[in-house]
Amino acid sequence: MPEDYEPATLEHPARNVPKPVMPAEAKEETEAGAQAFLNYRADAQWYSIQTGDTSLVREVTSTDCAKCTEQFDAYDQIYARGHWAAGGFETQAILPGSFHKRPDGGYNLPVEVTSSGSIAVSEHKIPRRQLPFSERDRFDAYLFHEDGRWTYLTGSPRGSL
Repeated sequence: MPEDYEPATLEHPARNVPKPVMPAEAKEETEAGAQAFLNYRADAQWYSIQTGDTSLVREVTSTDCAKCTEQFDAYDQIYARGHWAAGGFETQAILPGSFHKRPDGGYNLPVEVTSSGSIAVSEHKIPRRQLPFSERDRFDAYLFHEDGRWTYLTGSPRGSL
């Protein structure tokens, strides 16, 4: 974190939030590339929660992911109303031995998800809260690689796709 980064409080939104930059590795169609992409997407999602700027996470997430779009729209609305959010850092670690291309060209990757939880702040109060969680056996991330870039298509319950 930069020295001048200030997390959100009940009094003000986060300040001087570092804008994530996608590393070159996150464009490679390899397991390490997919993991680097998921790491970047997590950073872009955290950035959107901290700033209300959902453009970076939307660039790498398919509009077919209705729950994703719903979440991004909610943050857009929170900030448009003069409110803000805090927390929201999440990781998705690909489980070893699971990186296999499917016949449709996508990758349905079992991931261990860890979330720091998040809050919405409105009028110096917390009307909404997501509690921190860690789930090893619950989620798959469905990714597609095309034209030198990954796209996050959806997160789904383990084994549902």
